Amino acid sequence: MTEIEIKGKIVDLFNEKRESPNTNFNESHFLDFLKSPSYKKHTIKNSFKGARQYYRFMDAVELEFGICFRLSDLDHYYSVDSLTKKVLQRIKKGRGNLMILKQRNAEKEQYWIEAVLITILVTTYFWLKIHWFPILLTILFGIAIWWILSSKVNNKLHNKQLTLKILKEK
Repeated sequence: MTEIEIKGKIVDLFNEKRESPNTNFNESHFLDFLKSPSYKKHTIKNSFKGARQYYRFMDAVELEFGICFRLSDLDHYYSVDSLTKKVLQRIKKGRGNLMILKQRNAEKEQYWIEAVLITILVTTYFWLKIHWFPILLTILFGIAIWWILSSKVNNKLHNKQLTLKILKEK
């Protein structure tokens, strides 16, 4: 696959995943244009929704090309050209992709944040009984727990799809 083909696929994927497809964007910080209105330069990961959109796009890039980014790769803000070069580099490192994927699949999920939130909730209900504060806390903690668990489920599904794609290519 050539660099031009990879760049074209990245831009197509970008237009597919962004909120306002086919609108103008700056190639030097195109990831900030995933959300509408666009973020200032290199600030997309400063909000929960922006970070989610950013990581979902990077997951889509991984699936499209059958590669795995290292965690340090995901911390960078890319231009279209630098992401194209990074994808080309990761395509050439087939064994490295498999090693990263094995590490991801070997990681055990930890649910200590959810356990702490539920413990606080149970303690609050035990102490205050049925009161407006524990009910409000239940709603807020419920949203937080849903957000965390849905991210973990999406991550597991992504890793499973990526494993199937990479092993199918081998």
